[in-house]
Amino acid sequence: MSSFGDDENRRLINEPLRADQFYVVTLEEGMAIREDMAWLLDRLAEKKGDRRFNNRADVAPSSLGRYLPHITILEPLYDDAGLVVDARYRLMGTEISALYGEATGKLVSDYHGEDVRRRVCKISNHCLESGKPALGLSKALSDGRQFVDVSVLYFPLSADDETVDQFFIYSAVERNPMGGF
Repeated sequence: MSSFGDDENRRLINEPLRADQFYVVTLEEGMAIREDMAWLLDRLAEKKGDRRFNNRADVAPSSLGRYLPHITILEPLYDDAGLVVDARYRLMGTEISALYGEATGKLVSDYHGEDVRRRVCKISNHCLESGKPALGLSKALSDGRQFVDVSVLYFPLSADDETVDQFFIYSAVERNPMGGF
């Protein structure tokens, strides 16, 4: 269940965000989202079947085709309370690497700093709490990298259908023209 009500979810999806805002929305049935994200959501729901979580085999590269350049897989790092406090990059698609630089094997906190680490933890912990995929919305890749609309779709993955050991992420970045130039 979303931490926002239905009206709040609709507002977040339809209203422009400021560059310093980052929102997380649980995807609910019938919610209007990007066509590429809707395809992934349907595909992974079909693969998951009656299991609680998708597993890594559900996101085999051979089944993702044109979406691969926009994929990231993160391995969460948990604290003693079971909250995600950081994550390690396990796979980065070519488009993601072009935007952020290649970070496979590195911690989010070491590579991107505190702002991005907080965003990763916020959406990851939201997925853990809800047990569902979630959508993160922002106007910036990171501090100082404005003029884009960023949508990130997170899917929790589990090898044993109990513990989330990876997050499959699809990122859509749309560049916005800078005003006045």
